Amino acid sequence: MGRHSTFDKETVLKSALALFWSRGFTATSLRQLEEVTELHPGSLYHHFKNKEGLYLNVLKYYLEHDMHTRINRYLTGDSPLDGIRRFLTTSYRHHQEEHYRNCCFLACSSVELHLLPQEARNLVNQGVTDIQSAFEKQLSQLADKGYRLPKDSSETARQLACLFLGLQLFARIKPNQHQLDTMVKTSLQQILMPVDH
Repeated sequence: MGRHSTFDKETVLKSALALFWSRGFTATSLRQLEEVTELHPGSLYHHFKNKEGLYLNVLKYYLEHDMHTRINRYLTGDSPLDGIRRFLTTSYRHHQEEHYRNCCFLACSSVELHLLPQEARNLVNQGVTDIQSAFEKQLSQLADKGYRLPKDSSETARQLACLFLGLQLFARIKPNQHQLDTMVKTSLQQILMPVDH
């Protein structure tokens, strides 16, 4: 495979993201990263210092682009309950050739967090906090629409964030969409109860 003479950071990050996402941090070798990014070892070191540095850049890229795009798409609209449901269910719906995406990269990173630098832990925590904050805003809209919610909306948002992360890991282990959809429906019914009219 030929090497690029110019450096396109976004292309490199996307290629490295797919590799890290499918294999994990530990199982990904520098040689594989060189092949998939088409960077010489010297270029990889120059731009990212090492594998950990590249992983941190990939994680930042994922949070800023993929995760925030999903949050803005599903957790900012006028249909908060549908947005929450869709945010949860669309995360594990991918074609067979991209089955590794059934578990979001944030959840995958949390599994190997003990092997990563402190900055990665901070990024994962920030990603979870961003998801939780978006859920909390949607819960506020639900309360305005007549849903009876627990007094502590931040706790409910935390439960939804835990549900999201749990679904990600379950989807990686047992990617049965029907079963996952049922889990989402049941969980939302238990967490979010409409006020009786």
